[in-house]
Amino acid sequence: MGISEPRDLDRVRRGFTNWLQEWRTDAERTSVAPIDKPATGLSSETLFVEVDWRVGGRDEHVSLVARLPPHGDGLFPTYDIVTQGHLQRLVAGAGLPAVAPLAVEADERWVGAPFLLMPRVAGRVVRADIPYLRSGWLADATPDEQARLHAELVRLLSSLHRLDWHALGCERLLGPAGGHRLQAEVDRWRAYLAWAGDGGVPGVYEHAAAWCAAHVPDPEPPASLLWGDAQLGNVLVGDDMAVTAMLDFEMASIGPAELDLGWFRVLHRMTVARCGGDLPGFPDESATLALYERQLGRAVDDLLWYEVFAALRSGAVMVRAARLLARLGVDDSWLTTGNPTIDLLDELLKT
Repeated sequence: MGISEPRDLDRVRRGFTNWLQEWRTDAERTSVAPIDKPATGLSSETLFVEVDWRVGGRDEHVSLVARLPPHGDGLFPTYDIVTQGHLQRLVAGAGLPAVAPLAVEADERWVGAPFLLMPRVAGRVVRADIPYLRSGWLADATPDEQARLHAELVRLLSSLHRLDWHALGCERLLGPAGGHRLQAEVDRWRAYLAWAGDGGVPGVYEHAAAWCAAHVPDPEPPASLLWGDAQLGNVLVGDDMAVTAMLDFEMASIGPAELDLGWFRVLHRMTVARCGGDLPGFPDESATLALYERQLGRAVDDLLWYEVFAALRSGAVMVRAARLLARLGVDDSWLTTGNPTIDLLDELLKT
């Protein structure tokens, strides 16, 4: 179920048709098939755009993917699709499998919002809305295949964190990266939590936010370019278990690599708890950490803090999702009963 207002996809189709006619003036008979919206994602909106046209006397079919901010209220107060698009180009240009957009359109007059238009990359997606550690193509894979994918994920994460973000020009897109990044991140997420809660926040989140503010690691680790939402559900995977695309950079920022690592570990740990066990081919947390540290080229410290902060951020996003779903008449009692972030924060803060 989506949590933002539905778009008029016929209007979007007409808008893309008009935009494509201006973008590819060498193409004739441009037509766009009815827009398909995959049942993935709760934040920015992804649309499949199938195009037929005639170029140089030959008929062509092109499969594209459009990414737009949510229509109406979303998980976050603001969305900067244009910055996401430029960042994806930088990451792709650095040799990682981010999808470089064919176009980054800031003008809202075409489809009612800015958008990215990207080539459609082949690959399978892990559906986070199903217990994918128990059923589905990944659970059905051999342990060797599962291990290959896991190693690829760790390699990509460490490769992203080793990029020279100064040389790439990330400050121009993501803002200056001054000192006290972690304190600023805590302040930003405490403000987000208050906004998301709309007057009501589970007490464990407020406790965790206060704990994070009081225990910010000092000194801070060196800064890296951060994916922001590093998780198994944000990659496309080929038949050979290679990652064909890294997706969803809307939470990207500059900061210690441990922020991404904590998020990656916490989200997977909650999935393991939900599914009742991990995949046989995935290594345990200590082996994963050792591999990541070798590839990053330095040790990782203060992991408890980063995991508490990751669980807090994940919980804050759940608070916002629950509020939006409640507007649609969906029962939001799951926010306080059976919420994995609350259980995990209780466990982490007792250690």
